[in-house]
Amino acid sequence: MIDDRWSRDAEELGAALRRVLAKHSGSDQVRAAEAGDGTDRALDAALTEFGLGDLAGQPELLVRAAREVGAALAPTPFVASVPALALLGRGDVSDGVDRPLAAAGVDLVAVRTGATVGLVSPGAAVRTAAGESAHDVRALGGTPAPTDAEARTWISWGWLATAAALVGAAENLLTRTVEYVSQRHQFGRPVGAFQGVAFPLADAATAVRGADLLVRKTTYLAANDGEPPRHFAAMTAYAARRAARQTASTTHQAMGGQGFTTEADTQLYSRRLRTWSAAMPDPASALADLARTLADPEAREQVTDLWQFDRGFELPRWVREADAASRGAAR
Repeated sequence: MIDDRWSRDAEELGAALRRVLAKHSGSDQVRAAEAGDGTDRALDAALTEFGLGDLAGQPELLVRAAREVGAALAPTPFVASVPALALLGRGDVSDGVDRPLAAAGVDLVAVRTGATVGLVSPGAAVRTAAGESAHDVRALGGTPAPTDAEARTWISWGWLATAAALVGAAENLLTRTVEYVSQRHQFGRPVGAFQGVAFPLADAATAVRGADLLVRKTTYLAANDGEPPRHFAAMTAYAARRAARQTASTTHQAMGGQGFTTEADTQLYSRRLRTWSAAMPDPASALADLARTLADPEAREQVTDLWQFDRGFELPRWVREADAASRGAAR
């Protein structure tokens, strides 16, 4: 059975990275990066020292790091470099495969060359709607240097990394919004106590939680199989994109005028949730392929791991730990 929790190593990395990002990627630093060239050199140095570039070949740690970077809105191209770290073992390549924009801040951009991926020089940077620095992939020139990476697998990694970042940012935004509606009072009650506020936030939180579980399951499969299954990566991308947009809209409504002012942090999150989700390759065709495969009795067995028992009946880690604890207490 697939455990829906992160491993201890991933939890430890997430906690340590969160501390680094809290110091170097607060809202002040994010705003300063927007006003400047889109980079934060102190953050770059801190992440280099932390060792994010050394996570190649460790799918779970790569995805968990992408989740933390997204939650902090960190002005770094790390999330865009995850496919290259996973498939090429290098962190100086930004993901531009089937995307209109590729995050700036690295030496090369990956583009599709037929069924494979090639690398080109990035060229001039543009500014995204989220205030981040990026490269217009459609304007890149030069002949791509070929790699052995398959475009389909690259896209799957890009879907998974971006989905993790979206989930992290959406969850953080929801936490901030719940805190706000719990503190603001109208008619002698917290505004979060009113159904018109509480129910939409609960719906958004449920959507984010579902997307988070898909991120974890796809990461589990990637760690065990060496790459994210395309159908799971597509489902994860779809769920994360939908949950992120729902969260952005719901939190703006819940926070009222504060949600729309540039002085508040809400717009920092919502602009990125919309920009990141829009930059993802559309998973619709992959989901349509999945539906056609499942609808074909002769082909549906090709799709595995939709059900937990496809991986056997091993008890999840939390059950094993609870059992060990109860046995120890009984002695």
